[in-house]
Amino acid sequence: MHSSSTLQLVVSHGGWRLIDNGKPSFWFLEREQAMAIARVIADSRAGLRYIPTRIEAENEAGELELVASFP
Repeated sequence: MHSSSTLQLVVSHGGWRLIDNGKPSFWFLEREQAMAIARVIADSRAGLRYIPTRIEAENEAGELELVASFP
């Protein structure tokens, strides 16, 4: 069981890859699609399993930045 969780959205093959705790998970054509699913996953983990979850996304400089946090 994880004490915390991190979801990352990174640019991949013309779209966005969702990385779940370091493991590639889903691929999306649009960033907004990826963010919507990441928010559902993070909200579920935090609300139902009591696992604090962060969402990080790659910015234009190629760096990951915190975009949301679910306690």
